[in-house]
Amino acid sequence: MLTTPPGVHHASCCEGTAILDLRYGQWVMLDPDASRIWQAVIARGTTDGLAREIAAWCGMDEAVVAPAIAGTVEHLVARGLLTDGPQNEPASSIKAPARRLPPAVAVPERVPLRFRMLAVVALALALAVLRLPLRARIRLVRATSHLPYATPTNLGMLYAAVLAVRPPWWRGRLACMETSLTVVVGAALTRRRAQWVLGARFLPHAAHAWAEVPGGAVGRDEQDAADRPWMPVLTT
Repeated sequence: MLTTPPGVHHASCCEGTAILDLRYGQWVMLDPDASRIWQAVIARGTTDGLAREIAAWCGMDEAVVAPAIAGTVEHLVARGLLTDGPQNEPASSIKAPARRLPPAVAVPERVPLRFRMLAVVALALALAVLRLPLRARIRLVRATSHLPYATPTNLGMLYAAVLAVRPPWWRGRLACMETSLTVVVGAALTRRRAQWVLGARFLPHAAHAWAEVPGGAVGRDEQDAADRPWMPVLTT
């Protein structure tokens, strides 16, 4: 039976499938045709009868469709995104049900000094954590799962503080990954938690990271994403 190995997370929409391989910290984006094959294989664990179904759906010859399916599956297996064996990944990680995304939290213009000081410490810790492999970062974030959620108001305050204290002299990367993780670390320092979300979108393909709690998210609605919403692939 074909299935995903541990560490491979994915989500699909009409524009394709986004796959996040935690083992190597890599994204793989599938176009709609490859996505249809991927979803069918994940659902049934085999390609039996798939060529006939796709051929009937798109009005093509089954003899033409079958080699394309076989080639796609062989490529996915070669990349380690599919494996032949029993299912061993939690179902919630394999195919997350569609969910309504929380609204964006209003980001205040003025941030109290205590939040700025908290953000400085959180940024230093987050930059240290970001030197670890992605799967190690995920494990550290999951270690905060016993904490109660931060409020949307405090999440917005933390995000504003992180944006305010980012040093202009820093030569390293300080983009969505670093900013969102800093917010999650800052919440943990206050004995609260926030979810770290890694997502993607298509046309063009792009990956993104943001932080959210029930009732609100920060850092998600960026880069003109209002008309092309981000699709969560992995939510801690």
